[in-house]
Amino acid sequence: MISLIKLAQEGKIEKTGAKPKLPIKIDGVSSETLDVYRIPLEYLYYNDKNGRISTGISQYDGELHPANDQVNPQYNDFIAKLIEQDNPGALKRTEKSIQDSGQQVYGYVLDDGRIVDGNRRFTALRDIHRSTGRTVYFEAVVLPFSYNNSAERVKIKKLELAIQMGVEERQGYDPVDLAVDIYRTTAGDDAIMTRADYAANSHMRPTEVKKYYDGAVYMRKFLQFIGAPENNFNIIKDSKAWSLFYEMGKSLSKNFGDDPESQVRKNETMNSFFGVILYQIHVGVSGNTARTHIREYNKNIVNSVNNEDFNDDIEDQVDDLSESLQDADIQTTSDLMQSLTDENDTVEALGETFDTYMRNARNSESVEKFIRNIKQNVNYYHDLNEDGGLIGSLRYNEVSEDQIKELQKYMRDLNQLSKELFEKYGAELG
Repeated sequence: MISLIKLAQEGKIEKTGAKPKLPIKIDGVSSETLDVYRIPLEYLYYNDKNGRISTGISQYDGELHPANDQVNPQYNDFIAKLIEQDNPGALKRTEKSIQDSGQQVYGYVLDDGRIVDGNRRFTALRDIHRSTGRTVYFEAVVLPFSYNNSAERVKIKKLELAIQMGVEERQGYDPVDLAVDIYRTTAGDDAIMTRADYAANSHMRPTEVKKYYDGAVYMRKFLQFIGAPENNFNIIKDSKAWSLFYEMGKSLSKNFGDDPESQVRKNETMNSFFGVILYQIHVGVSGNTARTHIREYNKNIVNSVNNEDFNDDIEDQVDDLSESLQDADIQTTSDLMQSLTDENDTVEALGETFDTYMRNARNSESVEKFIRNIKQNVNYYHDLNEDGGLIGSLRYNEVSEDQIKELQKYMRDLNQLSKELFEKYGAELG
């Protein structure tokens, strides 16, 4: 394993002369003790712990071995393709900027060459080198930290969050990447921060961090539900389904407690959510439209007295669908779409039940709104009668004889209309 700091001490890596300004205070280092270096590309490699990269390679856990180009060039090549596919336009703009004006913003790397910040710049430089044959360097601050040290991992993460999401306001995380990063940073035995710490270092509200965390929890459970590897989050990204899990997490957190009975109903509703999400994916609903549909489902069914009936009515269909998908060995979004097509009858039956419940809920809401309007009008006339026929501070000496007659006419009309409507409602009962 190389040491960039040692190479710098030996004069094999030169300084640019620039002095970095750290975006946050980090114990053990300061801007005065750090320098920006011109680092040969072959010493560097992408950070598999980076929030964006870790999602893209999650399904290859154990198959990819992070190392620089001298040791394992296939690793950097693989990650570079992910970065290009994520935003090819941005990568081209970065390449052009570097070719025209040089690297304007320095990155951050660890002593062993792991890149903490500057993935797109590094990718652009690799492309420039390959297309032109020119020797180019990645200009970066070398941090005296290692991922092998748990205390230093916390410092690295704080710096990464400050650069990517906080002080410098770089390009925002894809929501799936952000949710997964929050989960992996704050959950389980490998957690290096609490959710409160993450919120503070990323300049997010703690409540929002929790919503993203919950969304990640249910993405993992969904992947288990369909038989895909539980870390294969690209299926969620490719199907553009993140907002559904975000809304799902909010709903289940709000509507169910921690007692055993609530947990049973919560799990039943979770499976129903998964069924509805699969139906949405199957019919091609995504983005804001899908988010609107899932919110309406939450409002009209999950939050209503009909939730348990709905769970019971689609339970068999959801179970059958889960079993079939688990047998299909789903690894990609294409696999999922094909399997849903193969199970079209089950998905359509589930969808018909869902549409029926939603339609009935909307109709019921319309009737209730209509009755509320009538009730409000009755209350208005009741209050009017209680106040002697006038409202507010009005007095009869302010009302002319013609206006009294006009009021009488309206009351006669109202009386006649109410009699006719009463008879209409009576006829419907008869």
